[in-house]
Amino acid sequence: MVETDTPTGRPLDEVMLAMDVVDTLRHRQILVERELQADDRDKKLIERLREIYRSQGIEVDDRVLAEGVTALEEERFVYKTPAASLQAGLARVYVNRGYWMKRSGIALVVLLAGWLGYQLLVAGPEQRRLEQHTENLNTEIREASANLGALQQDIDRLERALPLAAGGSSPGLIQVVEAQRVAADDLLSEARGLLASAGELEQPADLDADDYNARTATIESRLDRQRKLIARAGRNVDNVAQILVTITSLKGLPATLKAERDAILAEARVEAVTEQATRQHDGGIAALRAGDVDAAAAAARALVAMRKRLQQEYDILVVSRADERSGVWRIPDNNPNARNYYLIVEAIAADGKPVTVPVENEEDSKLYRVNKWGIRVSEGLYQRIAADKQDDGIIQERRVGIKRRGYPSPEYKAAVSGGAITSW
Repeated sequence: MVETDTPTGRPLDEVMLAMDVVDTLRHRQILVERELQADDRDKKLIERLREIYRSQGIEVDDRVLAEGVTALEEERFVYKTPAASLQAGLARVYVNRGYWMKRSGIALVVLLAGWLGYQLLVAGPEQRRLEQHTENLNTEIREASANLGALQQDIDRLERALPLAAGGSSPGLIQVVEAQRVAADDLLSEARGLLASAGELEQPADLDADDYNARTATIESRLDRQRKLIARAGRNVDNVAQILVTITSLKGLPATLKAERDAILAEARVEAVTEQATRQHDGGIAALRAGDVDAAAAAARALVAMRKRLQQEYDILVVSRADERSGVWRIPDNNPNARNYYLIVEAIAADGKPVTVPVENEEDSKLYRVNKWGIRVSEGLYQRIAADKQDDGIIQERRVGIKRRGYPSPEYKAAVSGGAITSW
């Protein structure tokens, strides 16, 4: 067997054998502790070790055994933890790099997942909400600016239109029209002042999410004041526009009143109607001179309705269809022992189309425009019409009245009380 020398010049076999002796002594810790009580410890240890090796069939020189005992005492082959230092710490980290890299990876994944979750569930929605609020506020700023510009244009337009509308008034209306124009001028002047103040509060729509919290309070405060000023100016502009309509109506109403009165006088076949039309016309003109445009306009509307009623022509027919009622009866509230009988009728023009007519409902005293209503008749007529329909499903004598042109009201062939209903 070839022996190899160690750097100290000792055979490697002896060194290995000495290490084995020390290892044997460590594994026999009880033996060592017991032998340590004896004064001739080393001698007894050597003898005990010799017996152990012989029992294994190994012959070990006493010098090697003695050297192993000495090495044990000197802890020559015992690993000693190096003293704490930066180099030692780095070395431990390097040696255990697999352990630390694995845990570092897990920690990094956890941190990354937490960051992503925060971005997706908290930071992202909050950022989008902030951006939406920012855009909404910028939009409101732009809208306020646009409203301000639009109102300025309306004021310019109204200032040009007022003199044209007021010019050419009839002698009896000059003072009334002039008073309306002066009131309009005052409102427009005030509106211009309000818009000038609103213009001083103009601000750029350049808010972004980064400076939202820092600037939003100031921006909203200015915007709120600007809106209030614009709203007040807008109400003034609306009032002036209504005055312009009023002035136009003032100038046109005299001609309208006269034209409608003349048309009624040409159509009417009843003197009472001509007298009524004249009274409406004169009342409307008097209202105009007093500056009461609403009363004058009401008079004109009454004349228009009167003319249309005179021009209507239609027959009043009892409804005679299988799926509709031709008559109903009611028990009046003030007389539970009585019955009111009604025939359901409709107004039909010469071309067969239904005509809408004004009918006052006697149950609520309200005026309705309908093409089908119920007229109150005697019980005898009601029963006769009912029997006629029950005979073959057809009412032979359907026409109970006629409205002729030039007359304000229809004429009835049968006796009617004048009462009517509009629902059943």
